Amino acid sequence: MPVVANTAAQRFLTMKRTIVRLLPMIVLVGALPCMAQHPLILDVSTAVAGSERLETQYAVAMGKWSDAGDNVGLNSTEIHCYKRFGFCEVATASASFGLASVSLTSFDILRWDTGEMIAVDSSPTCVVNTLRFDFAAKNVSISSTSKGETRDEFCKDLTPSMTATAFLTGAKGETGQKKK
Repeated sequence: MPVVANTAAQRFLTMKRTIVRLLPMIVLVGALPCMAQHPLILDVSTAVAGSERLETQYAVAMGKWSDAGDNVGLNSTEIHCYKRFGFCEVATASASFGLASVSLTSFDILRWDTGEMIAVDSSPTCVVNTLRFDFAAKNVSISSTSKGETRDEFCKDLTPSMTATAFLTGAKGETGQKKK
């Protein structure tokens, strides 16, 4: 019997070593799609704005949302954020049925520190949109979350793909579907 116990202990140690060796690779492979998604332009600097020449920290990003589709250009989204004034503006161009259009959305900044900036737009009836700049990873994402509204007829048609995350990308190979 001791031989069997010893063999089981050896198998356990071998499995444990294998898991310890594979774990970093699994984490790395899972992180690769997010690491590759960087905006065409991402800059954070100090700017002067308005007629009173007020100094503010300013962030700008340009690129294409990862879920935008093939008929949208690489420079179809532009984001401007002003820390002192507490807001961001997101302009996004799109094409539908052969017609071009642009939307301009304002976000209220909730937090801005050295690591990240988080802003929200809660004006839509059914969803809250969250804009996030990760300064360390140099990426920008937008996500939508359901408000749980059930009385509005439009909100009943809300699908999971409408409440997912997209990344601002800059290279042709980086575009793809939203991450759930």
